[in-house]
Amino acid sequence: MKVAHDSNKDGGSYLRIPTWWAGTLLMILGEAGNLVAYTLAKPSLISPLGAISVVVNVPVGWLVLGERPSMRNMAGCMMSIVGGYGIVWVVASGSVDRPTMTAAEFEALLFQPAFMVFLAISFGESIDLIWSGRRTVMTYVMVCSLLGGVSVLSIKAVSSFVLLTLQGDNQFLTLIPFTTLPILGFTLMLQIKYLNMALAEFGTPEVVPIYYVTFTSCAVIGSSILYGDLSETSHQNVAVFVFSFLLTAAGVWLVSRGSARKEETRARSASLGQSPYANPEELEEDMQSL
Repeated sequence: MKVAHDSNKDGGSYLRIPTWWAGTLLMILGEAGNLVAYTLAKPSLISPLGAISVVVNVPVGWLVLGERPSMRNMAGCMMSIVGGYGIVWVVASGSVDRPTMTAAEFEALLFQPAFMVFLAISFGESIDLIWSGRRTVMTYVMVCSLLGGVSVLSIKAVSSFVLLTLQGDNQFLTLIPFTTLPILGFTLMLQIKYLNMALAEFGTPEVVPIYYVTFTSCAVIGSSILYGDLSETSHQNVAVFVFSFLLTAAGVWLVSRGSARKEETRARSASLGQSPYANPEELEEDMQSL
């Protein structure tokens, strides 16, 4: 998509650019894969590993766009990879697995008192933040995260219903699937809207790290309550999970912050019409500090 944006210098229609169509198709395929992943694995595993998309941007940007990764980028990637490995190890070794569930099983889980409290807090706090009218990064990101946590849990349920139905066990004979689908669509729509607003007003360096931490926290907490993802995990493994999650979050911050500094340097150069550095050595020193 960035290649298509860079090539569209005259501001024409993106529909005429083949790379835009290729990027759109890849995004659709990626989201389809994400949907399948939530069917086959636990939300507490899939949500934290969303950091991989940030990490992958570094080598892809180098190979496709010629953007040389900085030491900050490389350090952030390594931290995210190590943290991701810790998350996978904990979730895979000591938690309950629910690859698919019927509508009746989901209904029984849905009306747990603890999850009803989680759902009330998620929707109640989201409504309060939206109606408050505050235009802060935390307001936008918390709305995305609270509703995103509900979206993740709904995706897991809907994908299970679809998979079982395709296997011959029709799950769309009760009201549960038809109430879950509108909730999924509504939360996804608001999540995308407020995430775009946050990125437009505050930019990637502020939004991405905060959003990753808050969204993943909501998804993991909700999944642990609803699906019991970490119910059989020892206290030691929970500590490893939290440490790995924080390590991954720090890596995401380093990658996004390093990319932002590069963009600031380019913007400053463009506004001056010349290089902002007195000599190549000064430029190299600044680039190494990134």
